[in-house]
Amino acid sequence: MRIANLDFKDPLTIASGIIPDIPEVMMRICENYEPSAITTKTLTLTPLEPHKPPTVIKFHDGCYMNAIGLGNPGIGIVEKINLKKCRLFVSIGGNDVKQIVNSAEIAENKADIIEINASSPNRKGYGESISSIVHEIVKEVKSHVKKPVFVKIGPWDNALEIAGKALEAGADGITAVNTLKGLMIDTEEFKPVLSYGTGGISGKCIYPLALRIIKDLYREYEPDIIGIGGVFSFREVLGMLSVGAKLVGLGSVILDKGFDVIGEIRKDLMNYLNEKGLKLEDIFAIAVKK
Repeated sequence: MRIANLDFKDPLTIASGIIPDIPEVMMRICENYEPSAITTKTLTLTPLEPHKPPTVIKFHDGCYMNAIGLGNPGIGIVEKINLKKCRLFVSIGGNDVKQIVNSAEIAENKADIIEINASSPNRKGYGESISSIVHEIVKEVKSHVKKPVFVKIGPWDNALEIAGKALEAGADGITAVNTLKGLMIDTEEFKPVLSYGTGGISGKCIYPLALRIIKDLYREYEPDIIGIGGVFSFREVLGMLSVGAKLVGLGSVILDKGFDVIGEIRKDLMNYLNEKGLKLEDIFAIAVKK
């Protein structure tokens, strides 16, 4: 597959928020499991403390909710990341344009793609809080860096509008979708289970929502899309490719089954294509055209 003028051996990547922000861990996972790309946790110009635990819960089969709050050691950590068998996508965030631009400039030294997080629902002032100024953010970032810039959007009613503003400002593609804000109540104490209160719903629960938004995005703009949200098998990979995604991020499935699942999904995907006599390109956007 080819996206943002970069070639990938297959569509399987690791989504942001899954691998610890420890360079040695990222490099080991790249070496051992060979995803096409690894996306860092969202990194900010200066370190952020995560929310107090609990920050991640599993509330149903294959369904999670998290509110880590973009805790991270700061963008400087990327200088220590050296991946040999997979590409590096660096997710960046901030609470104003200048911070995001400065982070992008640092990320560019190592990133194959810079992904602006304009959709996390788990920290006030960041993520979804900056989605209203996405045009200004992208325009400024693109004027300072040469690497491809993607914008990660949430599963909202105005997703198409936000994506349109990002693309109009020069974004090279869209990552869709981030988590959906939800709430779980402890019915013994009748208070939120997560320390932050609300949290982002991920996993199997949001797959149909992700598919619908990706299809709408492709039908409206035909951008390069990295599809994320509830992929647990090769069937969901096929679904995302069929509605216009070129790459597919694995997230909750890794929390659920471990990193070996990357190889399992890859094998099942290739076996399916071989049995059907198809190529990935034959599947791409086929469901949008019907």
